[in-house]
Amino acid sequence: MVFKLVLNYIFKAETEEEKLKASVIYGWSLIVIALLSIFLVDIAAKFRNNSIVEFFAVLFLIATILFITRYNSIKPLLGAASAGISIVAFTAVLESIFSRRNDGSATMGAIFGALLVLGLIITKNSIMSLYYLSRETYRFYNYKMKSINLEKTI
Repeated sequence: MVFKLVLNYIFKAETEEEKLKASVIYGWSLIVIALLSIFLVDIAAKFRNNSIVEFFAVLFLIATILFITRYNSIKPLLGAASAGISIVAFTAVLESIFSRRNDGSATMGAIFGALLVLGLIITKNSIMSLYYLSRETYRFYNYKMKSINLEKTI
């Protein structure tokens, strides 16, 4: 959705070539923003300026989410998150019913397990997004350098 707004209002792309060029520029700019924000978080942390650290951390998250959602569906991630929340709630209820002392160790294990699964899904989506972006870049390079025809993409 965000990419379509960028495509229509910033790039004003109408032809297939313009859309491909805009997609490549959008994808690589999100990667550059994410990488720069990581380095700037490190620099700001050395100066102990928490407000700037928080700003660049949020900028990194936004750029990463926009990059992942550009090339992948967000539905599997939301499904895994809802399943993780259900498992954590079910574990917390069972632990409070059957435990003599309520130290929360089983609930914390369920939370860490759900976070691990979400982290793996985000990692997989990031790798797949990089793959799709590299394919788009290669296709655009071939179009520009070898003058191949662009077939309509869906």
